[in-house]
Amino acid sequence: MHRETRSVSESVLGDLIAAGAILSVFILEDDEGHFHILARSVKQVDHRLMKKRGGYRQFKTIDAAAKLVRQLGISRIQLHMNAFAPGTEPLPPDRMSGKLAGFT
Repeated sequence: MHRETRSVSESVLGDLIAAGAILSVFILEDDEGHFHILARSVKQVDHRLMKKRGGYRQFKTIDAAAKLVRQLGISRIQLHMNAFAPGTEPLPPDRMSGKLAGFT
């Protein structure tokens, strides 16, 4: 299903959140390890945070993106990460199962 996507400023996103128009907020990792904020509205429209000079705003860390989301008044997010970040190696399956054991 294709959703309409709109670019919004931080202040517009804050207004949408304050009005109760946002259902879900996602922090998405791109292929280069940068993080983006996407907010889905009650009308199923995706709102992407934009830079002041155009283009989508990106964050170098999850912490930076989460800090802004928290400042906007959101306390729950969904996180979508790549399988592994550039410059790192994925955990072997035997080590990964132990890390996930507490989350099943």
